Amino acid sequence: MATTTTWSTLHIFGYGETQLIGTDFNKKVPSSALTTLQAVVDNVYSFKPVDNPATEQYHAINIFNDMFADWQTKDSSAKGWRTEYSELDATLIDALVAEIVAYVEPTIEVVEEVTETPTTEVTETPTNTANI
Repeated sequence: MATTTTWSTLHIFGYGETQLIGTDFNKKVPSSALTTLQAVVDNVYSFKPVDNPATEQYHAINIFNDMFADWQTKDSSAKGWRTEYSELDATLIDALVAEIVAYVEPTIEVVEEVTETPTTEVTETPTNTANI
């Protein structure tokens, strides 16, 4: 998949998940698994207006391919901002998109430990010995 033409929306959620949406896919990945994510976050944050008191904590960062990125602040008293896509570092975004596309959720192997229950052999002793 060519990362520059097949995706439409990239959501980076402050709660720890990143979502990539395209025409034929919708993929969510744990943000902590993405090594290229922070560079994109830093790039979008670098366009914060000087007079904006917003911190680096965000509710969501929404990037629309070849259009713009919106930074939605976590603090409702601070305003978010919009940055034109052409001002962003598309190389960083493309690397993140490629990482999301390639991401495979780790599988957890369940190993069942089987322990044998010891068996006890019971020998019956006749209780009525009169007929023996």
